Amino acid sequence: MIDKKLDNRLKRLSGQLNKIQEDIQNDKDCSEVITQFMAVKGALAGSFEEYVRLSLDSCAKHDEVKVKKLIAILVKA
Repeated sequence: MIDKKLDNRLKRLSGQLNKIQEDIQNDKDCSEVITQFMAVKGALAGSFEEYVRLSLDSCAKHDEVKVKKLIAILVKA
């Protein structure tokens, strides 16, 4: 089951991405589009951090192999 906070973040991100696409299609001022991209970038980073935290707290908490796998993935990122 998805965490409510994370679910809300992802829904907002989806809406922001749709807005960017719409603004680009409608030739909206580039400074406004770039501002939206920066907001999405920050929101995505926050969602990612939240998901990693939740993953370490739940799915990998008692599984040393999963913890090592997650760490290896994060180090590559």
